[in-house]
Amino acid sequence: MKLKGAIFDLDGTLLDSMGIWSNLCGEFLHKYGIDEPVDLENKLQVLSIRNALDYILKLYPSIGVDLETAWRETMERVASFYRHEVQLRPGITGILDELTRLGIPAGIITATETELVHQALRRVGLHDYFTAGVMSCVELQTTKRKPEVFFSMAEKFAAAPGEVIVFEDTLYAAATAKNAGFVIAAVHDPSEKRPQELQSIADCYCRSWEEFPLELLGGTFQ
Repeated sequence: MKLKGAIFDLDGTLLDSMGIWSNLCGEFLHKYGIDEPVDLENKLQVLSIRNALDYILKLYPSIGVDLETAWRETMERVASFYRHEVQLRPGITGILDELTRLGIPAGIITATETELVHQALRRVGLHDYFTAGVMSCVELQTTKRKPEVFFSMAEKFAAAPGEVIVFEDTLYAAATAKNAGFVIAAVHDPSEKRPQELQSIADCYCRSWEEFPLELLGGTFQ
């Protein structure tokens, strides 16, 4: 089957932005004059940002701010990053240009809020590429561990899963889409702790999008 649509993850795939999320709690602590304990990242990595902040405030009551204040300050930092600092993953523009040339529409599925996505896309000059729009798992109250969000985007393309390529950098999201029948293009990101497993399930795995074989986009997949 030939491709009829492309789905992109945002953080770590389109944008070199995973660092901002992994460092948020450390930055918050430094702001209040506290050095991040060595083992804190391991304790927080299974928590949402909000729950991680709640944990930190209980661990360090001397910080003296409530959860809502901590959350607001942290999200202001994220918004500033997307508006002024975020950079593209190298090679991604070439992929989007080829999709445009082939007439294959693209959309975004992300855990990031829609407004932040639009701010980031405007900053890096990609806003007009995503004609199928943005689906935010936060706003839809779902996660990429469930295939429904991928099916919903495929419906926008009027395409079957096997006619849609999903660009991802995380194992859990790529595995969900793969098990649902989508074509997977994966890229290495240091934040993914099981890169070999991600490589094993991907139809195409790249250390960088600059390595991505553009001819695959116009080809036929089994």
